[in-house]
Amino acid sequence: MRHTRTLVAAATVLAAAGLAACGGPKTASNASNASGTTSATSVPMVTVADAMSKSTKATSHYASVRMKLSENINAQGQDFSTTGSGAMSWKPMAMDMTMTVPQLAAQLGGDGSIHMLMNGTTIYENMGDAAAAKLGGKHWLKMDLTALGAAGQALADQMNNSSNNDPATQLKLFTSSPDIKRVGQETVDGVQATHYSGTVDFTKLAATQDSSIKSLLSQSAKLGITTMDVDLWVNDQSLPVRIHESTPPTATSRLGMTVDYSDYSTTPVTVTAPPAGDTQDLSDELKGAPGSISNAS
Repeated sequence: MRHTRTLVAAATVLAAAGLAACGGPKTASNASNASGTTSATSVPMVTVADAMSKSTKATSHYASVRMKLSENINAQGQDFSTTGSGAMSWKPMAMDMTMTVPQLAAQLGGDGSIHMLMNGTTIYENMGDAAAAKLGGKHWLKMDLTALGAAGQALADQMNNSSNNDPATQLKLFTSSPDIKRVGQETVDGVQATHYSGTVDFTKLAATQDSSIKSLLSQSAKLGITTMDVDLWVNDQSLPVRIHESTPPTATSRLGMTVDYSDYSTTPVTVTAPPAGDTQDLSDELKGAPGSISNAS
């Protein structure tokens, strides 16, 4: 059961990481005017807002994107780090990624590498031969987030709410952040991009009536996060190519994440379920688990 609980924690944290990456362009609210000059001086808010609107429109035409991510979380006295790459779609919600989590290597064996598939509320994970030997001999583990009680259902609902996962919708989160400035032109993975930087103050968004923003504010409040430092790089098509976000040093919970985006597509990610004979379904075991995802670790 200890290994099962480890998997539950890993799956949900990785799912949240993937969701953050997918919705990452939300932090990119300051989407780009890629034709801008190399001046590092600030531009009026209206210019940033116009650029954001342009990026919102550009990203709304797509259903999926390829990405690379690196994330570190320090919360409740624990460190959790992950790197990964793959593809995610938000129309509908699906993901096919390979992620590396060093902390899992120590607990389950192997190199900490996980092949993770997600389709709707269902997650499949393959941690390799060493982990399979400790977890019933089957390579794939299946988990339905709705089996995690109220917290799992909330995460499942969030993931499958198109308004939460659509990067174009996420961009509107930062329209109320006048601190966002244009830094200038830079190169990201060989691509010319406009760099925006600033700080988002979540407390100033408390009066919002937007349900997707309310959901994010609620999650941030639970982690004691009130502000987020954000950087966005946007290409000449007004599409985000990199996002970096981090909490300030004084935050109770520390978060640092960088996501690189490429190959935007109108075609959703297709996920094929692993062979049933090589899959262990954890859903029934999780039905009696505590309602809090954090309690599953």
